Amino acid sequence: MKVSPVALGNLQVENNVFLAPMAGYTDYPFRKIALKQGYGLCFTELVSAKGLMYGGKNNDDLVFCGQDCDKTAIQIFGSDAYSMRWACESNYLKNCKIVDINMGCPVPKVFKNGDGSALLTDIKKAEYIIKECVKSNKIITVKIRTGQVHGDDVATDFCMMAEQCGAKLVTIHGRVREDYYSGEPDYNAIYKAKLSVKIPIIANGGIFTMEDANAMMDKTGADGVMLARGAIANPFLVSELTNQKPTCNLKDFIKEHIENVKSFYPERRGVLEFRKFVSYYLRGIRDVKQNKLDLYKCHDFDSVLSIIDQIL
Repeated sequence: MKVSPVALGNLQVENNVFLAPMAGYTDYPFRKIALKQGYGLCFTELVSAKGLMYGGKNNDDLVFCGQDCDKTAIQIFGSDAYSMRWACESNYLKNCKIVDINMGCPVPKVFKNGDGSALLTDIKKAEYIIKECVKSNKIITVKIRTGQVHGDDVATDFCMMAEQCGAKLVTIHGRVREDYYSGEPDYNAIYKAKLSVKIPIIANGGIFTMEDANAMMDKTGADGVMLARGAIANPFLVSELTNQKPTCNLKDFIKEHIENVKSFYPERRGVLEFRKFVSYYLRGIRDVKQNKLDLYKCHDFDSVLSIIDQIL
């Protein structure tokens, strides 16, 4: 795929391969090592604006960016414009330059509260939220889906509205809400939306290989791609897409990830956070079923590292 910088208003990110926001996965320890592999921009796990306002648990961990503020977008969600703007202007986000508004999450817990993809059927409310967030003087981006159910195609209208409100970029997950994360992306919906605006459009959904990325770019005309599950299943896919040499092999990647986790979380929690990646990292390696089961039982990092050394 063609690699190029992406302008977000007056901020330019060095390339057009982005890491998606993934609840439970794109925490700081993972983003830190992922950025080393070549992403132009990484997104945090989605963060509740009201959770920030009312002092929710783990807020500081969720929004922590370390030295990577220029390459990290904090993704917030909510359907109340006041709390969304408050979150943008809060001390939690004082070092953050880019705030991404989630208007595409399909998860029932989010959807039933009128947040995430529920906003796709209320463009006026979505418009008000974006306008209020833009007033914070943060660089505002938006992530959407193509609709809620098959037959919807709201991407063009939403992108035009977001641009008019002052958003600097829109990411389109090329599926409707009822598809969750399966099925072929709707390339045409992204293509039509791209033609309708001047701001960058990033395409997301079903990208696991170079061939997937090329097809997405060719069929949509998007300005870049966003990797989600493909980024965990193959930590070096970003290096392939950006024509960079990986900084390490898989074993060293895993060990560096573990070191990042160890320095960020208490050990018990850190092991639990890391174990979620095991099935992805070891996919395709033969005869490791028992090793995986043993890893899932680990409660300390010494045990985890010992098993990793046995496998790799």
